[in-house]
Amino acid sequence: MFKTLSLLMVCAAAALAGTARNLVPPNVEALLQRSDMARNGWPSYSVRVKILNFEDGKQDEEHLYQVSQKGAEKTHVEFLSPREKGQYLLMLGDDMWIYLPDTSRPVRITPLERLTGNASNGDVARTHYAIDYNAVYLRTEKVGATPCYVLELSAKRKGSTYHRIEYWLSVATGLPVKAEFYLTSGKHIKSATFDAYQQVDGKTLLRRMTIYDCIRKTSHSVMEYSGFAPRKFPDKLFQQGRLDRF
Repeated sequence: MFKTLSLLMVCAAAALAGTARNLVPPNVEALLQRSDMARNGWPSYSVRVKILNFEDGKQDEEHLYQVSQKGAEKTHVEFLSPREKGQYLLMLGDDMWIYLPDTSRPVRITPLERLTGNASNGDVARTHYAIDYNAVYLRTEKVGATPCYVLELSAKRKGSTYHRIEYWLSVATGLPVKAEFYLTSGKHIKSATFDAYQQVDGKTLLRRMTIYDCIRKTSHSVMEYSGFAPRKFPDKLFQQGRLDRF
């Protein structure tokens, strides 16, 4: 009986080790590229983003944006809320500007700066993590009942929004589940959960995510995505100094 029990324990240990090995992603870069598709379903597309800001559990602001993206290097964000009409944000590669209706020159900004609530400029305009970060596999663990690969993302270009990200991706689907964001100093400033997805033309795309402030614990922002659609944009939409509308 003792020998039988020992044999069973050895077999169980071997099975667990085998399972752990099977959960290690064979290609971390491919996994990260696949996760990016949840927010970038086409090479060129538009999406409407609503950001709801909450303080002490109560909603206090709402902002609406129309995001037009062409490849990973060009993003135009038009501000649609009545108080922000006439403003837009332009991203070209590592550079980013905001255009204000009452100024003749664009104002240079950074992806990390706050757009509204807990959402940074880069949270809306820079959504290709496989372009901006190097990834390494850390471990496999569950988020609730969902087995996840945990990746560590390190910024590899100056335009990256965050210095480091810990990123949980579903083992079953490769979709983002949650993320933790860190500054160059090592300070943990934000966390995010990817709460819901939607089917659009056979693609699984993000519908809602929540960003939590890790400094001001009472504050969080909900980002809702709608109207994903492939679009072909003229290059003039992404030209610096462009003040007309398309």
